[in-house]
Amino acid sequence: MVEDADPALQPLICPDEVGPEQRLADQLRRGFRTLMAGWGADLAYGRTPPRLLRDAGLVDVEADAYFSITSPACTLLEQATVEQIRGRPVSNGIATDADIDLHLANIGSGCVDLATSPTVSSWGRKPPVD
Repeated sequence: MVEDADPALQPLICPDEVGPEQRLADQLRRGFRTLMAGWGADLAYGRTPPRLLRDAGLVDVEADAYFSITSPACTLLEQATVEQIRGRPVSNGIATDADIDLHLANIGSGCVDLATSPTVSSWGRKPPVD
């Protein structure tokens, strides 16, 4: 079994972009994705393991994708991620400190429904030996 995130499958953090709070969150997510791609991250990698498992000779290869919307875990993950990399979007002109502070306040208030990037779980098995 192999698991990895696939941010390209669901690129928005707020799939229901209805107001300025959601637009800011999605703007920041697009900026974070741009930074990640610039660092060499393959934002679509999570969908490739089924093919790679078949190429490695496994059979009965399957995969599932899962992502949460409005889970408390989404809020905690977003807060931790933003706090961890907040200097990079600012130094790269993607956001201001005020944007980051407002986004953290918005998500802390519970007024935005956040989603995680899909986690793709892929698995297979060795073929039977004759």
